[in-house]
Amino acid sequence: MANAVKPKHPRARAEDKKVLYLYGITKSSEPVPQVLGVDDVAKIEPIPCAGLVCWISRVPHSDFAENLAKNIENLDWLAAMSVRHQRAVSAISESAEILPARFGTIFLDESSLNADIKSRKSALEADFKRIQGSEEWGIKVFALPPRTIPLPANVRTGKDYLQAKSAMLRKRPTQEEDEEIKSFAEALKKISVATAESGSISGGRRDLQYQVSLLLKKANRQKLEGLLGRFSTQWKQSRKLECTGPWPPYSFVSRGIQ
Repeated sequence: MANAVKPKHPRARAEDKKVLYLYGITKSSEPVPQVLGVDDVAKIEPIPCAGLVCWISRVPHSDFAENLAKNIENLDWLAAMSVRHQRAVSAISESAEILPARFGTIFLDESSLNADIKSRKSALEADFKRIQGSEEWGIKVFALPPRTIPLPANVRTGKDYLQAKSAMLRKRPTQEEDEEIKSFAEALKKISVATAESGSISGGRRDLQYQVSLLLKKANRQKLEGLLGRFSTQWKQSRKLECTGPWPPYSFVSRGIQ
């Protein structure tokens, strides 16, 4: 007689339970990208939801629902998952305009996912209208260090030197410098569909003077290049411009799935 199959222990069943990890939403189901999801195991798949398409992978409940907050505190785990999340979103965006979901967006089952999308259908449709034919770019402006730093005459010791230099690095921009940044920001807005400024600049980079995300029509890419070239020449001795992209429109999606 064949051996009887032993029932799984209740704990094992709990560990095997899967939840849906959402990468983003598109209007139609395009060819499935040949990349794995955040856990580097499950495949990405499309699910029809309220007339739209949600891109998900099925991931362990224990890692991405039960212990997600704890896992996020592990910087190595967070870094690996974030890279895979972005890789998946980018792969999907190659064939369809996507509303990217925020990292760690989880649904317990297809019913809860469908209900959420249905409740926000009008806002999502507005998002699709706004991002149509557009892509996101990130712009940063850095102050270049002066070639020589004149120090006060009363500097006598190493401690005096460090304090004086630190105070000079913290020096507030002049009104003229503020106007130059404002002029640059206005020029970016004129060629963009929308902009998302970062607000207060982080103290992590003292030389970072301005940063913004742009939602730019693909047809306006040359306008952006020309504008950046003009200001780079104007600021050759004083500032450096950094431009990254294009990205899926992470900064221009309704808060519900950011």
